[in-house]
Amino acid sequence: MRFSFAFGRQIIALVALLLLVPVAVTIFMLHTINKSEAAMLEAQKLKLQRVVEQLDAGLPAGGFDVLLAQRGVPEDTPVREKVAVLNSALRGVIERVKAQYPGVEAGFYSASLDRIIDGSPQSQAGENFSSRRRNNFLEVMRGREKTEVLGPAEGGILEVYQPLYRDGKIIGAVWATESLGHLAARRHAVLATAYAIIALGVLAGFGGALAVVHRFVQNVNQIKEGLKQLRYDLSRPLKPAAGELGEITAAVNELASLLLRTQQYTRVMLATIAEGLLVVDMEGQIMLANAAAVRLLGLPADWGGKNFREVLPVNTPFAELLRRALERREEVRDRLVACKGDGGEERQLLVSTALLFVEEQPIGAVLCVQDVTEQVRLQREMRRQERLASLGRLVAGVAHEIRNPLTAINCYLQLWQKSGRFPEKPLNTMREEIDRLDNLVEKLLCLAKPAEVKKVPYEVNQLVRDSLRFFEEVVGIKIETDLAPDLPRVPLDPEQMGRVLQNLFFNACEAMAEGGVLSARTYKAGDGRHAVIEVADTGCGIPSEHLKEIFEPFFTTKPQGTGLGLSLAKEVVEAHGGRIEVESELGKGTTMRVYLPLQEVGVSGEAHLGG
Repeated sequence: MRFSFAFGRQIIALVALLLLVPVAVTIFMLHTINKSEAAMLEAQKLKLQRVVEQLDAGLPAGGFDVLLAQRGVPEDTPVREKVAVLNSALRGVIERVKAQYPGVEAGFYSASLDRIIDGSPQSQAGENFSSRRRNNFLEVMRGREKTEVLGPAEGGILEVYQPLYRDGKIIGAVWATESLGHLAARRHAVLATAYAIIALGVLAGFGGALAVVHRFVQNVNQIKEGLKQLRYDLSRPLKPAAGELGEITAAVNELASLLLRTQQYTRVMLATIAEGLLVVDMEGQIMLANAAAVRLLGLPADWGGKNFREVLPVNTPFAELLRRALERREEVRDRLVACKGDGGEERQLLVSTALLFVEEQPIGAVLCVQDVTEQVRLQREMRRQERLASLGRLVAGVAHEIRNPLTAINCYLQLWQKSGRFPEKPLNTMREEIDRLDNLVEKLLCLAKPAEVKKVPYEVNQLVRDSLRFFEEVVGIKIETDLAPDLPRVPLDPEQMGRVLQNLFFNACEAMAEGGVLSARTYKAGDGRHAVIEVADTGCGIPSEHLKEIFEPFFTTKPQGTGLGLSLAKEVVEAHGGRIEVESELGKGTTMRVYLPLQEVGVSGEAHLGG
């Protein structure tokens, strides 16, 4: 522990030497530079102010007009000649000041002439100054002194302007300018000294740090090599190290031991789960696969560290489902996949995919596989038993429905035999009864044979519009629609689903014999996985005791009904993987809801798997 404290003090001392001391020296030197620069600039301003004061004192009391009058210059003399006379008259004053202060440019500004008088021999006809200086002169004419620095402090130009008063009035301005180039050399000398001091501090700290850093690097390399081995084998701990690094090494070894125990518990737990779990990272590398996943997906024994695209069978949809989850973030829930095992037996697998997130960032995906072969077989057997159980009710209904038309036909035939003539009305009745029998037989065939649907992506709203077109033209009731515009295409058989909707619309119209409102609505279900077609009426409603029987074959409350329409509708909807629900209240109306899955609920075709 004594070495640990010594090592920590050495690191702290090096940080202070390498960072704190140079930084402190740098701050001090920059402060000195800025302070000296401001002082030098202030000295230059005082110097130029003395220049303009001497120029002001050198101008006669009467100002520019007195000088012109003394030299006999008339009032109407051109400005060019007046400027030349004033330059000549004031040249001596300006040259004396410039000689006393070398490097300084100075002169006067006449407000009445709007010209600069700087003692130059050249005559100026137009403006002899820039618009910037004009603005400065205008500001000075308001009685304000003006100081301006052009460019950077080193290498720029300093300008001083002062109002020129005569007889209590401002007749112009006195100005002086000087280059600040000499400040740059002084500042560079100070900077060079500061940089030299900073460099010496860094070199001194660097030399003392080499020994400690060398020892530190050796320990770090030792830990780094140990971590590489620990990545593949948690049972190989890191070698002990000295000081704080030793404490870190001990903590890492303790964490590795904990991870090893957790990993063992996880493997045992996953081995007991019947559901297959395959976990991959964002690049597709397999991170985890339990025994059930190896068996159900047919993974090789050396799956560890490989990409799922390399090990999953190519004739199965599993690789594509994982790829969509990783690249498109498309997840599936409880998709039924038909497969074949090594022995050729048929398997039914329930497959789901999901993305894995850490702090809202995706880190991989998981494929869950559940063998539901026995459950599917039991469901099929239950449905077969249900069909057999309802066969008795079906036979009774068929006998009743067929006996009545046959009785009518037999009576008319006996009448024909006795009378020797057959009137037109009985003949039409016989034809109607025969058509009724034919329709009944057709519905019985549809009910007896499971619906075979040919699904295509189809617009649900268009299906509703097409099915309503007949009722809008023929039925004398009010029709209202509320169709969701954002519904995606749904896989369905448009011909069979069209018959289902027409049957629902027809039943709704029959329930409103005295008029009412037929409503058709489409929307996406709350689970986000189904499209809903809702058909509602304001008719007489269905008694609560009949709600559980309306989908049974031959159950009807209509005098001329067969009781097969809703049974066939339920068969078709269930063949699409959906369901149909009813909600009704006597005297207020009935609402039928058809739920259709937005995606296929199963995967057709066969796949060959291991295990």
